[in-house]
Order: sequence, then structure tokens, then C-alpha cells
Amino acid sequence: MNKRIKKKRELVSQVQGTKEAVDIVLGIIKNLIDENTKQADEIFELRSTVERNALATNSELKILHDKLKKPKKKSFFNRK
Repeated sequence: MNKRIKKKRELVSQVQGTKEAVDIVLGIIKNLIDENTKQADEIFELRSTVERNALATNSELKILHDKLKKPKKKSFFNRK
């Protein structure tokens, strides 16, 4: 009977250790998921910022291009 009790205690302690390890791993996984979610939100914000900046730059470059565009010379025969 004594051997059975010792074995049972060993198994109970091993199960408790395993439960603690699982709880630790679950906590780590939860933290990683939260961090991943935050990074996904930051990436979304950065992409929208980059898109707005690209649109603004393109519109400014178009304005400059239109201002710098040289008018074509009329041919000698079409001048009045």
C-alpha cells in the first residue's frame, strides 16, 4: 500500500508541474497574440500614412509638372 501512495503522490506532483508549465505557456501565447495584434494595428496605420503621403506627393509633383511644362512652339507656317 505504501508504494501505491508514493507513486500516486509522484504522479500528482508531476501533473501539477505539467499544469503549471501549461499555464505558463498559455500566458506566453496570450502575450504574443496581443503583441501581434498591436503590431498588425501599427502596420495598418503605417500603410495608410504611406498611402496618404504618396497621394500628396503625387499631387504636388503633378502641379509642379504642369507648371514646368513648356508650351510647344507653333510651326513657322501656323504662326499668325
